[in-house]
Parts: sequence; structure tokens; C-alpha cells
Amino acid sequence: MHTPRKSIPGSWQAGPPVWPRHQVGWLIAFMFATSVTFIALRVVTPSDGTQVLSRPGAWTADGVIIHTKPGQTLRDRDLVTAIDGVALGSAGRNWHVRAYQPGDRLTYQVVRGGDTQKVTVTLRRADTGRLRQAWGTILFVVVLFGVVAYLYARRAGPATTALLVLGSGLLSSTVAVEIGVSAVDTRGGPLLWLYLLSTYGVYVTSFGGLAAFVLLFPRPWPPLSWDRRLLPVVYAIPPALLVAWALAALDASSATRWIGRVVAGELSIVMAVLGLAVVLAVARYLTETDLVARQQLKWLVGGGVLSATLALVVWFLPVLVTGEDLLPLESVGFGGLPLLAGLTVAVTRYRLFELERVISRTVSYALLTVLLGGGYAGVVLGLGQLLGRERPGLAVAVATLAVAAAFQPARRRIQDGVDRRFNRRRHDAARTIQAFASRLRQQIDLDTLTGELLAVVDQTMQPTRVSLWLRPTPSAESPQRSGGISSHPT
Repeated sequence: MHTPRKSIPGSWQAGPPVWPRHQVGWLIAFMFATSVTFIALRVVTPSDGTQVLSRPGAWTADGVIIHTKPGQTLRDRDLVTAIDGVALGSAGRNWHVRAYQPGDRLTYQVVRGGDTQKVTVTLRRADTGRLRQAWGTILFVVVLFGVVAYLYARRAGPATTALLVLGSGLLSSTVAVEIGVSAVDTRGGPLLWLYLLSTYGVYVTSFGGLAAFVLLFPRPWPPLSWDRRLLPVVYAIPPALLVAWALAALDASSATRWIGRVVAGELSIVMAVLGLAVVLAVARYLTETDLVARQQLKWLVGGGVLSATLALVVWFLPVLVTGEDLLPLESVGFGGLPLLAGLTVAVTRYRLFELERVISRTVSYALLTVLLGGGYAGVVLGLGQLLGRERPGLAVAVATLAVAAAFQPARRRIQDGVDRRFNRRRHDAARTIQAFASRLRQQIDLDTLTGELLAVVDQTMQPTRVSLWLRPTPSAESPQRSGGISSHPT
């Protein structure tokens, strides 16, 4: 009978780290409310048809560098320094700004091609068409939120709660940043500050969920179980760093330059948290002893490393170094698909097969397809040149037979080569078993075979203990012992 354990007065029993659900709910509600409020205010506020991109280089000490469509009064990459005589570098500090209406005409001071000139701009109704252009990124964050919501509904707990915070923050901040602000909005006022809060503040806060998830999955990091107050601290570290960075940058010569420093700080914090999360996941995998947990971490680390590499190479590093990305922002979100796939497999533990076999099979069949496809095309083109256009069917038939004959030998050779690189354990096990099978045909000594068999099993399967039982040979003198069993453990 199970007897409940009594708690000792004054003692504290370690348990899984938890964060009250109502606090998590308030945090997620705040993220979405901030984004929705900004979007609603953006829709009713007139625009000049430009957008200030979410990049450090777009916010300078003199003003903002804009992005716009061809055929507009303002041109792409114009530097807007003043609007109606008010310098943008000092306008951002104002909370109350003049309200404009669609149709109002404003005088912009811009730097274009090194020359300073004044341009008259007519305000219009806000255009949210940017969301259609950024469909790839929006689709990714929507899918991400759907996946983490499904995982939370299926396996509610601290780890999936952290994922829900991450997914909610990425969805709300991404939609806000894709809508963006125009040059006229950088004068200051509630719209500008809501934009900064709903993009950079919420975005960095969501990465607190990523840091918490790495420390909680697949089992909580021991210090989190010793003191449950550490979990909220993990969530709070990224936004606290951003606030400290923003306060330290207050001595900037202009408001737009200060915003540019905040944007640079946000990118640095996100990259640091992302890199630290990958390092911690790898370290936890190397120190994990449970086989199932190791497979879960392997899937998570594999998807995360691939997605992080794509994001760093395609967007983060080029933006920080040159101010330009290698691919359009619309396609950046697709770099996170490997992480979503690995995350889903790891958390649900559904068909948790070995990642090395998936990689080796994918690489081997991709190489096989390329080689055989190239060989097929080469044979068809070569025979077509020799036989001429009058007998194309013969060239196709010969190429098909050649590819069919080469399929199995090529597959075996390619698979063996790929296994040596990506699935070394299986490759070594297969070679060991093959060598033992060859010796088995020539060896007749029972004791020698027993020792070699146990050695092969121990080397290929690596069990904690291995034993071999042999049924004794029945004899005429002792028929009653014909069913006995002898044991040879190692």
C-alpha cells in the first residue's frame, strides 16, 4: 500500500519548476494587446507611403532612411532629416505631436545623392499591403504559434508553457514589425512608442521563453527545481538586458540615433540568447544519460542548429555587417522550418527514430538521384548525338536499362560512404557483424564462438549486461536433463 510522505515543518521539497498559469496568461495577453493596439492605431493614422525598416542602419543621428515603392514622391533610401521644419533627431522625445489627416501636405527635408532638398508630400490613408508582401514570414510565425499551441494543449507543462510564450511573442511582434511605421510617424507620439514596445520589447521578451524552454526540456535543469523563483528570472533576463541597454544609450545626440542603438542592442541580445540556447542544448545532450531524452535533444539541437545557421548566414550577420540581407525578408521565416520539425518530433516523442539514419538516408538518396539523373541525361544526350533524331526511343530505352542496372550497386556504395560520415555507429556495427559472419563460417570451436558472439553483441548494441544461454546436448545416460539450460554470463 502506498503511504503518502509527510512533509517536515520548515523543510522545502524540490519539485518541477512552475510558473502560475494566470501570470503566463497575463504576459501573453499583454503581448497580443500591445500588437493589436499598435495595428489599430496604425490603420487610422495617415501615412506618407514610406516605411522605416527594422534595421540599425535605418535610424541615424540625422534622421531615418526610408523604404518606398517606385514612382513615389519620396524615393527609396532617401534620408529624411526634417518634417515641416522639425528635425527628426529631436522630435522623437515628444509624446504629444500634431495630428494630421489624409490629404494634408507636408514639407520634407531629405538627403538624396548627397544633396539636401525639400520635397512636398501628400499624406494618405495607411496601407497594410506590406502584410501581403511579407506572406512568407507571416505564414511561418502563424504555423509556429499553431504548433506550440498544439503542443501546449497536448502536453501542458513548464516546457510547453515556455514555447507558448515564445510563439505568442514572435507572432505578435512580427505582424507589428511587418506593418511598420512611416517617416512621418518618427516625429514621436504614442504610435512610435507603441511600435518600439510591440516590436523590440515584445520580441526580446519572447526569447525569454526560448531560454526557459532550453533549461526545462526534456527535464528541468536541477537549479530550477531547487529554487522555483529562478524560472521567472530566466524569462525576465532578455527584456531586462534590453532596458539596461536602452538606458545606457540615453546619452545619444538624437532620438533617432538612440532608437538605432536600441535596435542594435535588440539584435545583439537575440543573437546572444539564440547562440547560448544552442550551446546549452548541445551541453545538455552531451551530459544526458537517458536514451530517450538524448534522442529528443538530438532532434531539437539538429533542427535548431540548422535554423540558426540559416538565419545567421542569410539575415542577422549580413544586416549587422553591411546593413543589407542576402535574401528578401519575406523568405527569412522559412529558415525556421527545420526547428519546427525537430521541435514537434522531440516534444511529442512520436516515432522518435534516430536522427542519424534520417540524415544518412536523405543525403544518400539525394546523391543517388543526382548521379543517376545526370547519368540518364548523359546517356540519352550521347546516344541521341550518335544515333541522330530518327531513333530517340532507342536512346531512352538504353539509358533506362543502364540506370536500372546501376541503381542497386550505386545505392550500396553511396549509402556506405554516407554512413561513414553521418551514421558512423551503424556503419561500424554493420562491418563488425559482417566480419563475425565471415569468421562464423570457418570457426567450429564452441567456446571461441561464444566469446566472439558476446563481444560482437557488446560492441554493436552496447548493453549494460550481456549473457548467453546454451541448451545442453541430450545424452542417453541422462535423458531427464534434456531440458536443462546452462548459462555463460559476461
